[in-house]
Amino acid sequence: MERFKQREYIEEDFSGMIVEMGELKGIKFVGCDFSGADFSEVSLVYGCTFDSCNLASSSWGGVSLRGCSFLGCTFSFAAFFATTFDNCKMTGSTFRGIEGPNIDIIGGDWSYTELRYLEFPKKEMTEVSFFGSDLTGTRFNKCKLRDCDLADTIVNELSLRDSDIRGTCLTGVDLLSVDLKGTRVDLQQCVLLAEALGAKYVQER
Repeated sequence: MERFKQREYIEEDFSGMIVEMGELKGIKFVGCDFSGADFSEVSLVYGCTFDSCNLASSSWGGVSLRGCSFLGCTFSFAAFFATTFDNCKMTGSTFRGIEGPNIDIIGGDWSYTELRYLEFPKKEMTEVSFFGSDLTGTRFNKCKLRDCDLADTIVNELSLRDSDIRGTCLTGVDLLSVDLKGTRVDLQQCVLLAEALGAKYVQER
């Protein structure tokens, strides 16, 4: 069991801890080890910063994270159920070995994150930045990704099948590596796709 009373913790070992606080607010953790920690008893995490923390195999069932920063954190094999990331900054964090995450993403900055082979079925995301992220094998099937930023993402085997991506930035994306079957696109996205097909035709001649 752990209850945090300080405003900042640096390189502390909280591995395997059960965090029994209703809310965590405004606390900064730098280089801390939360591997195997259980946050499921926490209903709200607000305005906290986790910088270069190890969150592998941690549990976040039912937790609402609002306005938090997870900078260069590792979430490998973490467990999520009905977890909400509301306008969080996730820059450089890694989600690896997570099957079928039940995550809701509301806005925020997910640039340069690793989300390889994760599935987000039937989710709605608006104004989320995935700029430069690794979306290899990621599946956003039957989703609404409106006004998001997918610029310069790694998209090998990315699936946007049956999704609505109108207004989403696709600059620098290899669209021919993306499954766009049944995807609703806008005029600018159609132009980018036509340019990609045209470039492929020229190369094959």
